[in-house]
Amino acid sequence: MGFMTQEDGLPRIAGQVLGYLLVEGEPRTLAEITEALSISKASASTNCRQLADKGILTRVATRGSRADSYMAVTNPAEDMLAGMAARFRTRARSIEDAAASFPDSRAEARARVTTFAQFFRTSADFLDEWTERAQRQMADTE
Repeated sequence: MGFMTQEDGLPRIAGQVLGYLLVEGEPRTLAEITEALSISKASASTNCRQLADKGILTRVATRGSRADSYMAVTNPAEDMLAGMAARFRTRARSIEDAAASFPDSRAEARARVTTFAQFFRTSADFLDEWTERAQRQMADTE
C-alpha cells in the first residue's frame, strides 16, 4: 500500500496507514497507529489528516476518550474515484475559463487549451461511470 500511494504522489506512510486501518477494520487511535507501524505520532497525525481530507479515512470520536481515532471508509476506492472526478471537473472548469479569456487572435491556442480541458472533463465522466459500475457489481454480489 505504501508503494501504491507513493506512486500517486502521497507519502509512503499514508499507504501504510491506510493498509493498516483496512486490515484492522475498526477505529484506531494515533497511538495505536504509531505503535503498529513504528512511526512518529506527528507522522501518523499528518498522514491520517491528509487521508481524511481526501475522504479515504474518517475521524471517529471514541466514547470516553479525547484521543483522535481514524478508520478507513467503507469503500475507499469508490471515495477516491469520486474525489478524483470532482478534482478533474474543477480543473476542467479552470482551464476552460482560462481558454475563454484568450483573445480572438489566439484562437489556435484557445482550441489547444480547450482540448486539454476536455481531457479532464471526459476523465471525470469516465470515473463517475466506473464508480457507478463498481457500485452495481457490489450490489449484485450482496
